Order: sequence, then C-alpha cells, then structure tokens
Amino acid sequence: MSNSTNEICAVIVTYNPVVNRVMDLVEQLKQQGCDSIIVDNSTYSSELLNECTNKYKCLHKNVGIAKAQNIGIEECLSRKYKYVIFFDQDSSINPTFISTLLQPLCENSYNICAPIFFDETKGFEYAIIDINKNGKRRKIFSEGKTEPFTTSTVISSGTVVRTDIFDNVGLMDDSLFIDYVDTEWCLRCFSKGIIVHIIPSARMIHSIGDKSFNIFGFCVPVHSAQRRYYRVRNSIHLLRYPHVPKILALREIIFCLIHSFLLIIKQKNKLEYVLSFLNGVRDGVVNIKGENPRTYKR
Repeated sequence: MSNSTNEICAVIVTYNPVVNRVMDLVEQLKQQGCDSIIVDNSTYSSELLNECTNKYKCLHKNVGIAKAQNIGIEECLSRKYKYVIFFDQDSSINPTFISTLLQPLCENSYNICAPIFFDETKGFEYAIIDINKNGKRRKIFSEGKTEPFTTSTVISSGTVVRTDIFDNVGLMDDSLFIDYVDTEWCLRCFSKGIIVHIIPSARMIHSIGDKSFNIFGFCVPVHSAQRRYYRVRNSIHLLRYPHVPKILALREIIFCLIHSFLLIIKQKNKLEYVLSFLNGVRDGVVNIKGENPRTYKR
C-alpha cells in the first residue's frame, strides 16, 4: 500500500477497537489516496490491523490520546508528509471526504481544516464552538453555508493539519492524557494567529461522548468514573495555560463540578464517582498530570 503523492497520512488512534470497523476506515482512506498510521493503545496487538495499514504500532498499554497522537504525528513528520488528518476508531468517511478537505488547504493559505459533524444515531448537527480571546463561547452551525468559515477550536477527529505548523505550535500536550487535549492545542494555535477553517461541504458522521441524561436543565454525558477524573482534573489545569482564557477555564470548572454532582446523584455507583471527583480536584489543585494511577470500577 503506497501513496504516490506522499501528501497526506491519517493518524488513527485506537483502544480495544472493533477491528473490522477500523479496517473499513483504512480502506476508505486508501481509496482516496491517503496513507494511514494506526497507534493502538490496546494491551494486545492485532495482526489484521498490522497487515491493513502503512504503519501499525501497538503500545501494549493505554498511554492516552495525546501521546498516541504525538507518536503518529512524529511518524508522519519523519516520512515527510505535508498533511496529517486525525481519526478515532469509530470514524467513517464518504468517498470524497479527503479531497473536499484538501482542496481548500492546497488552494488557500489555510493551516487547519475540519468538517461539519453529525450525530451517528440521531442525525443532528453538532455545533462548532468558537472561543474568542476573552473566553466568550459562540456556537456555530453550518445553516446552509457553502463557503469556509473560521473557528478557534474543533475536535481532532476528521481534522486535517498542515504538518509544518507543528514546528511553530508544538505537539499535543500528553500530560493531559485525554480530556481537553484538542481544546488546549487549538487555543495554542489561536494564540499564534493560526485559525481553523470549517469546510461545510465536508461532512462526517461522528459519535461524541457516551450516553447522556437530562436533569435540571443540564444534558450530562455519562462518562465512567475514570474518565470523570480527567475531566475534572484537566478543567482545573486549564487555568495554568496562558493561552487559555481564564473565563473559559472557570466555566469548564463550574460545569465539571455541576456534572459530577449530578452524576453522583443519578448513578448507582456513587462512591466511585465521589472518589474520582475528589481525586480529580486534589490532583488539579496540586498540579498533578499524566495518567491516573488509580482505578475505579464502572
């Protein structure tokens, strides 16, 4: 499997994936002239994934999304690709997805391009969240737009990046491990004058987060207690980044506290959520980063 132009490569991060689904994505990318690198956070390697992609690296442990992405990025840089595009293990794309995102990058001086996202099960459009330098959030919907529009933040899956900007901006912050990784990196780009262009004609089916429930006017995603730890801890860490507006960081902390409180009320395994919340607050306050050594039963 080879890419004659050596222009673009996908970094696909997996963790105990449905192998056939990842193989389908690799094949979709191959048909569109896009190479692929799979960085697998699973304990055991997959021979099928190793055979279907240009490069397969099983880490034999979960090192987090950021470090796995960085391993893929560094591989792309060593192979001299001009562009890298990120996917997760549940991604699926249409036959013109890559060319629709690449064309604006090639024809304009864009550095980052991303698609419009639609929910996998219900079909609704996810809002693009734009954050200004003062921390004010604004939800943007495509609403029939045909021309590219800009935002300061976007989720990493389906996003294509010009590889030469990593020299200026740096890689993902792997000390965060999982939550707020793409938000922090995008805001780091924004602080250096690098913005994200949303391409309305590029559309991607995606599932963001776990199940959710509504209570007291809040839509609360039901993450595991382990995942809530990172969410709480890293929201506090956002306060320490000079390029993250303090108003935004405070908002995320408040919403994390509210969501954690509602999960403790709603979920049966209350003690696990209480412990993960307390650990997250403590580690955030005393500036502990990286992987959480504790485990919480689900």
